[in-house]
Amino acid sequence: MHWLNEFLKFCRPVSRLTGSEWADAKRFISLGTTAEPGPWRTYRTPYLQEPMDAATDKQTEKIVLMFASQVGKSELLLNVLGYYADQEPSPQLMLQPTVEMAQAFSKERIAPMFRDSPGLAGKLIEGKEGRGTEKKSSTTILMKHYPGGFLALVGANSPAGLASRPIRILLADEVDRYPESAGKEGDPLKLAVQRTQNFGNRKLLMVSTPTVVGYSKIHNEFLAGDQREFVVQCPECKAYNELKWENVHWESDDKGNVIESSVGLFCPNCGAKIRGPRKINPDILQSGRWEVRNPQGRFRSYHINALNSPWVNLVDLVKDWVEINHRKDKAGLMEFINLKLGEPWEQFEADADKWEYLLRRREYYPETGVLPDGVLLLTAGVDVQHDRLECTVYGWGRARECWGIHHYIIPGSPDTPEPWRQLDGILTMQQPLSFGTRITVACTFVDSGDGTYSKEVYEYTKARERFRVFSIKGRGGAGVPYIGVPSRQNIVGATLFSLGVDSGKTAVMHALDIAEEGPGFVHYPMQAESGFGENFFKQLTAEVFEKKYEKGKEKIGWVKIRERNEALDCAVYARAAMELLTPNFEQIEDALRGMPQAAQQPLSGSYTNLYIASQFALR
Repeated sequence: MHWLNEFLKFCRPVSRLTGSEWADAKRFISLGTTAEPGPWRTYRTPYLQEPMDAATDKQTEKIVLMFASQVGKSELLLNVLGYYADQEPSPQLMLQPTVEMAQAFSKERIAPMFRDSPGLAGKLIEGKEGRGTEKKSSTTILMKHYPGGFLALVGANSPAGLASRPIRILLADEVDRYPESAGKEGDPLKLAVQRTQNFGNRKLLMVSTPTVVGYSKIHNEFLAGDQREFVVQCPECKAYNELKWENVHWESDDKGNVIESSVGLFCPNCGAKIRGPRKINPDILQSGRWEVRNPQGRFRSYHINALNSPWVNLVDLVKDWVEINHRKDKAGLMEFINLKLGEPWEQFEADADKWEYLLRRREYYPETGVLPDGVLLLTAGVDVQHDRLECTVYGWGRARECWGIHHYIIPGSPDTPEPWRQLDGILTMQQPLSFGTRITVACTFVDSGDGTYSKEVYEYTKARERFRVFSIKGRGGAGVPYIGVPSRQNIVGATLFSLGVDSGKTAVMHALDIAEEGPGFVHYPMQAESGFGENFFKQLTAEVFEKKYEKGKEKIGWVKIRERNEALDCAVYARAAMELLTPNFEQIEDALRGMPQAAQQPLSGSYTNLYIASQFALR
C-alpha cells in the first residue's frame, strides 16, 4: 500500500477550499514569528479574505497588493504559498529584494510554517539526492521540495536564480525594493514573470509598500488594475468610507503633547467617531468590503493602510506623526506616508506646470484644528461673486513665512444676510497656536467688487472696522502702490483701501516661487477639508506676467490664462492685510507666549486680536 499512498500524494482531486478556508483549517502561526501565534483566523483581518481567495481561485491570474506595513501582507503570502503546497502542488517562486532577505524569510517564516501547520507538516521532502559524497538534501534554505512541486526562493539581485526555471505561482514580495536591473538579464520582476509563461493557469501575486510616485513599481501596477479600496460602515449613518488619515483628529496640551483621550477617526459624512485612540473595534472591520474604483482596470489591484490594522493603536500613529512634523523630518514623513498609509510619496518637479507643482508640494499639517508650528498671525482675503463669497485664511510667521489655513466657498447672494453671517463665523473663529494660545483673524480685506454689491460690502465692513475688517478696491497698472491711502468717499462712509493688484500679484507669485522652506515660503496643507485642491491651484496660477509691444510701445501686465482667478485675488488681499499691519513677529510671539492663561481659552470676542493690535500701528 506504500506505493498507493505515494501515488495519491501526486494524483488527487483539485481542492474545493478557498485560500481563506484553507488557512482557517490548516494554517498555524508559529510562536515567535508574530504577535498572535496560534491557528490562523481570517476574521481578525477580514480585508485579507478577498485578495487571498482571488490568489487561489481558478479565474484570477494577477493580483497586486499596495499595502501598508502591519496589515498582514506577509501572512497573506504565506497562506497562498501554503495553499499551493498542500492543495494544488505546483512549482512556486518567491522573489525577495535580496538573497539575504530570501534566506531570512525562509528560515524565520517559511520553515516554522511547514513545521507547525497541520496542512503542511511532513510535506517537505528531506531525502538525499546524488551519489556517494555528493549526496545532499533536496530541501535547502532556498529550495523547498514537496510532493508535486517545489518552492524556490530567489533574491532579485541574483539573476542566476531567475534563469531557466518554469514557474506556475509567482510570489513577488516588496517589489519596490528590487534593483532596476539584475545584471545583463534586465528587470528582475519582468524576468520572473517570463518564467510563468508556460502555464495557462499561472498566478502572479505582487506585494509591496510603495515608494515614490513615478518610480514605484507597485503604484504603477496598482493604477493599471481596478484599484480596490477597503471601506467600512459608519455605525451611526451607515455610510461606507475608507479609513483616511485626513479624518483623524486630536488635541494637544499647552506643551504640544497629544491628549490621548482626544484621538479619534471620524466619519466624513456625519462626524461620528468610528474608532478611538486604541486598536480598532473588530465589528468595524467586519462591516468592511472592497470597492472597485477603476472598473476598466485589467486585473485586481488592492490598497489598504495601517488604520485598518487590528494590531495598531491609533494614538501611536498620531504621536509618530506629530514628532515627525515637529522635527520637520522629510525622510520620516516619506516613511510614514509609504509604510503607514501605504501611499506613494509625491515628488515635485520645478519645471512642471505651476499649479501642478504647487498641488504636489502640499504637505500634511501635523494636527487638524491646531495652527501649524510657526504661525503667529492670521489674515483673510474675501472675493465677492454674484452667487457666493470666497475667503482664504492665511497664517504668517517670522520672516513672512506663510501657511495656507483654509479656503472657504460660501454660497449665497451677497445681497442676502446668510453668506455674511457665515463669514462672521470664519473671521471670529478661535484657532489655537501650536503652543496653546488661541487667535482669530487679525485683519481682513473684502473686495468691494464691480459695483453690483459695493453697498453691501461697505455696510458689512463699516460695522466691523474695529476688528480690522476693511473694504478694498483694486487698481491695475505698473507703479500703483500695493496699499494706497484709505478714503471714506463712498455711500456709507466705510474705510476703503485702494490696492495695486499688479504689485500684489507680483508679490504673491514671487513667494510661490520660493522652493525652500523658511523666509517667505508658502505652505499649503494636503488635508482635503482645507479646500486646497486642484481647482484652487489652477485659480491661484490663473494669470501670467506678460511683456509685449504694441505699435512700438512696451506693454506689461498680468494676463489671464484661465477664467477663474478667485484664489489669486484672495491671496493678494490676505497678503495686503498682513502688510497693512506691518507686523513685528518677534514682538508678537513674545506677547502671545506671555499672555495670561485666560487668554488661552475660547473667547466670545476678539480679545486676542485686540491684544495683538496694541503692538501694531496702521499706516
